[in-house]
Amino acid sequence: MKILFTTESYYPIIDGGAIAQHRIVHELINKGHDVQVIAPSFSFKNAIEEDDGSTIYRPRAFLLPFYMNNKYHFAPFPLLYVKKILETFKPDIINVCSPYPISICAAIWAKKKHIPLVGSIHILPENVLAPFFKSALYPTMVKYTWSYLIYFYNLVDWATVPTQTGATMYQEKGLKTPVTPISNGVNTELFKPNNKGEYLRKRFNLPKKPLVLYTGRINQEKNVDVLVKAIPSVLKEVDTHFLFCGSGGLKPEMIKLTQELGVDDHTTFIDFLDWADYPNIYTLADVFVMPAESELQSIVTLEAIASGVPPVVVNKGAVPELASSGNGLVFEPKDSNQLASNIISILSDKKLRDTMKKKSLQLSEKHSMRYVGSQYEQVYETVLQQYKNR
Repeated sequence: MKILFTTESYYPIIDGGAIAQHRIVHELINKGHDVQVIAPSFSFKNAIEEDDGSTIYRPRAFLLPFYMNNKYHFAPFPLLYVKKILETFKPDIINVCSPYPISICAAIWAKKKHIPLVGSIHILPENVLAPFFKSALYPTMVKYTWSYLIYFYNLVDWATVPTQTGATMYQEKGLKTPVTPISNGVNTELFKPNNKGEYLRKRFNLPKKPLVLYTGRINQEKNVDVLVKAIPSVLKEVDTHFLFCGSGGLKPEMIKLTQELGVDDHTTFIDFLDWADYPNIYTLADVFVMPAESELQSIVTLEAIASGVPPVVVNKGAVPELASSGNGLVFEPKDSNQLASNIISILSDKKLRDTMKKKSLQLSEKHSMRYVGSQYEQVYETVLQQYKNR
């Protein structure tokens, strides 16, 4: 099968959607499919890259200034560029992964050329609008962003979303397109409990004591302050260290907050790690925390459970699905006291911790890339059959 993915955020960018798309592209290649990708260039020049069996076409783009730490580039509606790729590659199916210019162009040509169109949903309005969280216009912006997201994904023939919770959210907002929940997936051969991480303890001078881990962006929508505010309560009961692995606009503010709370000696902040080291950081952790309320799944939580680390997650959005098998605990939004209590419960009970580790590993098998790839194949075959029957 010849499959074309289109997206505005892709490897080597680090965010949930980019990582998920890169993984499924390569899983489909492993299954024998011919997969190519269109994603923005990192300059105002067209570029072509080869990436371990896939070709990435990058139309010229410009940097989005002052947005998400200058992380993203914007391709200004490359309609003719996308048309040229379609006419050259001749895909059997197009999978659009974001509701932005490249995918809009792909959707236009898919309709004109009668190419089956699948839309993978990876975002909520809160993800897009994080920099505007404190604006008085934020509620109105959320309302109109939802309207646009529903409009865009109602254009596709079939949609995928990482969780049943996410599917329900979109359907309640007006999604009429058939939708299949398919996990973002996790590479269980890369993220596993027997990885060796002690060298990272030495590199970052981490003490040999129970470790609570957060990985991911440190921006408004991640609610990292909820975890920081839980630290004093945890320290009253368990001598613990807290490791924050990631970057973002609020990182300096979070470091300052640990100082104000007098817990900075019990915290370490590091940047995102390269892929040679990143999977190994989880093996140092005794508990993983995800306080973000606007997650359609949470890839980093998937990585934690695949590494056998019990998760403590906020009881909002889709992330509670990853702590619902007796493998972790949930806390109510912004409730640092309950979060602290849950962390203490796990750190204070080795039997509970071991049980949660075992159940986390069992749960992670349902999110293996092999299984996820097979689900995508089923969706593609269903849509192709629909077109044949027209």
